[in-house]
Amino acid sequence: MAVNNLFRLTPSLFRSAKLSRRDVPHLRQLGIRKVISFRAFHSDRRILAGTGISAQRIPINTWNICDKEVLAALHALRHAECDGPVLIHCQHGADRTGLICALYRIVYQDWSKDAAFDELLNGGFGFHAIWKNILHYLKQVDVESLRQQVGRTPVTHYCEAGEPSF
Repeated sequence: MAVNNLFRLTPSLFRSAKLSRRDVPHLRQLGIRKVISFRAFHSDRRILAGTGISAQRIPINTWNICDKEVLAALHALRHAECDGPVLIHCQHGADRTGLICALYRIVYQDWSKDAAFDELLNGGFGFHAIWKNILHYLKQVDVESLRQQVGRTPVTHYCEAGEPSF
């Protein structure tokens, strides 16, 4: 059985719903080296213990999206991709994960807000329309401010240059 709601965004970035222990062999097959969870109340540490896949948690409350957590997620993604494939997820892999993927597309891949918004809603990831605050956040977020705060160096150049000074 495959990981629930699993999609590949780039050669080194995957997204999914919450994980279980039975997902680990599939993650290994994909070469996943790190899992970043946006779940506010659950950790993957027990699921990934002893697997060689590292776990990081950046709690994001679906009902209260904050710049601080968004920036932490974008920083973590940028750094994690340097070490190999990374998987990001939340409970359903649709809402918080969808927002971070949309912002990744905008900030690091130069997608327009409209294109990222369309992927969030119509990309087949199962976005739940109840989270209007996520849509509002994406519409109103100051992209240039995010870019300045996380840096605009493409991931490959970032990895070659080493740790940035944030």
